[in-house]
Amino acid sequence: MDGVRPRPIDAVAVLVAGGLTPATGYTGPVLVVLLAAAVPVLWMRRAPLTVAWVSAGTAIALLVLAVITDAPPPAGALVWPPTCAFAAYGAMAYAGEHRSGVQRWLPVLVLALAVLALPDRLPLILRTDTAIALATLFGMYVAVRERLHRELAERAERVERERLAGEMHDVVTHRVSRMVLQAGVLALTSGDERARAVAEELRATGCEALGELRHMVALLRRGTGEGFDLGLPLPDLRPLVTESALAGVPVELVVAGTPVPVSGEVGRTAYLLVQEALANVRKHAPGAEVRVQVRYLPGSLRVTVRNTPGQPDAWVAATGPGMGLLDLRQRVELAGGALESGEDDDGGFRVEATLPASPS
Repeated sequence: MDGVRPRPIDAVAVLVAGGLTPATGYTGPVLVVLLAAAVPVLWMRRAPLTVAWVSAGTAIALLVLAVITDAPPPAGALVWPPTCAFAAYGAMAYAGEHRSGVQRWLPVLVLALAVLALPDRLPLILRTDTAIALATLFGMYVAVRERLHRELAERAERVERERLAGEMHDVVTHRVSRMVLQAGVLALTSGDERARAVAEELRATGCEALGELRHMVALLRRGTGEGFDLGLPLPDLRPLVTESALAGVPVELVVAGTPVPVSGEVGRTAYLLVQEALANVRKHAPGAEVRVQVRYLPGSLRVTVRNTPGQPDAWVAATGPGMGLLDLRQRVELAGGALESGEDDDGGFRVEATLPASPS
């Protein structure tokens, strides 16, 4: 819908309104005023309420003139004033997005009431108010149709963004992760100091690229730069799982319960918890198997990262210093949650956070 520039159909509406004007029976200066009142119809898309008020004002002025001169419009006129139907249609069809319901309906009601006040012109009143009612209904239909079209277009855009995000995650992230893995192997096994330095630089650059790719995937999926919107379910943890698995630590992701909205702070905290817990497993328990469980409970969200005992001779990609458990506990508490950690009976380790969530 073009809400700025007039369209050819708007010029046709002006011609129709102008063509109906002589049928009102007015002559001289009054006829000129009616013809001038038809011209603003050309801009009913750009300024629909202004056009509606011009038409309503014209109807009131003609009513006052009829009372003063005791010369109402002839009963043979088709509608009165000629712009009434176009004004009502424009107010309903083109002013809905930017104006409240009262602002849209007020000029239409004034126009209809002004017509009702015509003395001794019942057929003209019925014809005019019927035209106003039909134009109003059609304008409302057009407004709803245009809104549905926009919503469908936005939905199609979201679906396309999700498709692109899936391709980036499944293809690009996977291949870059393999490059990081191979660079890490080369950095550990090469006997040439210079080759090890170059391989480590490649690995670090690849890790930075993975971080940027995760950010882009989050942007595509959420439509914001952060990727953790207020009122959305927990951020996608699959990139973290993929990265950890390709770095030498297999990860199982389990989600239980019905996803509920979480705040941006809770989403960031949960994502950071899983990210840092997996990094600590790669650092302190290489060769371990990891299970990440996200459980949605009434009013809360429980995120658990549990790993089996590691294998000292296993290889994993090098890991940065990361955050300690104390820092993680502080982040979780700042988000309104609680963190528990400790060894399991089988020698593994468990990190579990309970965070607030909106009720389902």
